[in-house]
Order: sequence, then structure tokens, then C-alpha cells
Amino acid sequence: MSGLVVRMAWRNLGRNRRRSAITGAAVAFALFFAIMIRSMQLGIYSHMIDTVVGGMAGYVQVSDSAYWPSQDIDLSMVADKDWLNQVNAHPNVESASPRLSGFGLFTLAQHSEVGQWVGVDFTAEGTDSWIQRLDAGSYDIPDGQEVMPVWLGRRMAENLNSRLGDTLIALGQGFRGSPASGRLILAGTLKLGNPQLESRVAILHLDDAQFFSGAEGMWGQVLITPKQPEKSLALTPQLANDLPLANALWSSWEERMPELQQAIEADSAGGIVMLFILYMVIGFGLLGTMIMLASERQREFTMQIALGVRRKLLAQMMLLEAFFMSLLGVLAGAVMGRAVTFYFHINPPQMVGEAAEAMESQGWDPVLPPSMDLSIISTHALVVVILTMLVSLWAVSVVYRSPAIQR
Repeated sequence: MSGLVVRMAWRNLGRNRRRSAITGAAVAFALFFAIMIRSMQLGIYSHMIDTVVGGMAGYVQVSDSAYWPSQDIDLSMVADKDWLNQVNAHPNVESASPRLSGFGLFTLAQHSEVGQWVGVDFTAEGTDSWIQRLDAGSYDIPDGQEVMPVWLGRRMAENLNSRLGDTLIALGQGFRGSPASGRLILAGTLKLGNPQLESRVAILHLDDAQFFSGAEGMWGQVLITPKQPEKSLALTPQLANDLPLANALWSSWEERMPELQQAIEADSAGGIVMLFILYMVIGFGLLGTMIMLASERQREFTMQIALGVRRKLLAQMMLLEAFFMSLLGVLAGAVMGRAVTFYFHINPPQMVGEAAEAMESQGWDPVLPPSMDLSIISTHALVVVILTMLVSLWAVSVVYRSPAIQR
């Protein structure tokens, strides 16, 4: 392909600027809407996974072989800090932290709520991640305080009609039949992004949880966050092989929550169908533009062929014109799509009314944060370019069907 053909193809875009603008705009808006649809869809999935899996359940969980799914505190495993250090040192692990959990009754004056208490090692998990979840209060506890601090889900705190500094009474069953009871002082409330979690979760320091339940030196489970969370299912058996632990069960969140994985896959299939319909509509629009372009220029093709221009060069020029138009449209669509998704990433849309109630009833915070994954843009940009090149084959066919003499 000569440089002359490339220059002619580029200059031909300016011969009919309206037609070039219409084609480029069709490509740009096709990519823009594809980016918006897929970014919102994948963003909601990430929000669901981060809320339930990343915050509380863990991408990879290690526990006693009989612990899951009953989560019985009597089936806790003995703490092994040397093994935990090896897990944190593994090249595929971002962080690993132990937890201990159980169930109890929380009482304040005339109000009572049943909830799950969770002992968390804030040092191992990183204070920053928990600061982002803090709705009110603080994690700074004065030295010498005898009453154990507790951080309640904000909806649970509202149901108990509690305020910061109030003293709660907690009752439950501890390790191997021992009573779990004590006074807890409300040090803060948490926003966990999941209404159901916010209605039943109480967070304690891990040491306090062990003392409260009589399970000193025990862990209920160890939550592991891989450096590539999206590969947790494939990474789980590798970690189990590299970091063996007697009588331990290794499980990824996909294995523990198959219903969540299936719901995401089913909804994602629906989104792909919507994109297919979008591309079909845009494809026929681009085809109409190409038919118009080829019809308007058929006399030009005939004249050039009669003057000795090879049909192969004309076909190459038409393909290059289509490629340049698609490239300009892709650049415009990518810029628009990235700008809008960035805005909604900073200011995620909040659902209201019945739609918000429906999402909350399913356990999700009614927000729609888009995904900022750049692969969305690159993937759909490639699809749009390929679609444009396919419809440009009509113009190529017109070139090869044009006679050398126009009668």
C-alpha cells in the first residue's frame, strides 16, 4: 500500500465533511453507549463483590475443614502466627488477616437486636480500609478503658436507638459452651454498603472478641486478599498447595457464594444481549451510510477505472477511509465515555423510590458506581472498528462491480 493511497484516503474525508461527520458520530455514539452500559454493569458487580466479599467474607478464606457453612465458634482453629506470616509473604497475596465471629443478643435499655459479632485485627487489615467504612465515631480508644469498644452497623445502631458512648449488654454462647457476655461501649457506627450487614454486624477488636467468647488463642477463619482478586478461584488451590495447614479448608468466594456468582453471570449475559442489539442498530446505520457513500461516488469510480486506476488501489482507499472515520469516531467516543464514567465514579448515581427499596431488600446499597476498567474501552473500541470495516466491504464490492464505461 503506497503513501499516495493513504494521503488520498485521508483527503477524501474532507470532500464531503457532512457525510464523514455523520459516520464518525455514529461510531462515536456507538462506542459511548457501549462504554456506559458495560461500565455501569461491571461497576455494579464490583460494588456487590467488594461489599460482601472484600469487606466481610474474604476473597479466599481458610478455616477448619468443618467450619463452613455452619460458622460454629466451637469449630475454630488454633492460631498459628508463623503460618500467617508465610501467607503474608507469598508473592500472590496482598494481605491476610484472622477473624473470630459468633452470634449474640445486644441490648440497650428497652431495645434488643440479634446480630453477629466479628473480631477484627485492625493492624493486619489496615486502618485505612476501616476508616473508609466509619460513619461516625473513632477507632482511637483511650488507654486504660475497661469496657470493650464496639462498632455497630449504622442501621443496627439506629434500631437500638443508641448514641456514641452508650454502654450495651451483649449475651451469647462462647467457645465450647462457655458464656459470652459483657459490657460494650459504642465507639462508632459503620457504613458497609449492604443494608443487611449494617443491620446485624458488630465489630470488636480480635483480642476483645477472643476474651469475650472465651476463645483465647483461636481463629475462626483467615481472610486472604490476592493481589489479583478477580483470579481468586484459580489461585485458591495454588495457595493451598504452597501454604499447607493441617485440617484446613481453602475456599474462594465463588465456591462459598455460588448464588452471587450465578446472579452476576446471568445479568451479564443480559447486558451482552443489549450490546448486541445496540451494535446491530448501529451496524445497519453505518451500512446505510456506506451505501450512500458508494452510490454517490460510483461515477467517480468508473472514471478512475477508465483512466487506468486499478480496482485494488480503489478498494484499499475505501478501506482506509472507513478505517480513518472509525478511528476518529473511536477517539471521540472513548473521550466522551471516559469523561462521563469518571464523573459518575466520583459522584455515583443514587437510586430512589421503589427501585432503591428493591435493591435494599436484596441487600445492596442503592448506588450505581461505574467501573473504571480501561479494558472496557479497548475491547469495545476494537469491536466498533471491526464493525465499521465489515460494513465498508459494501463500498469495496461497488468498486469491483463498477464498469469501466458509464452508460
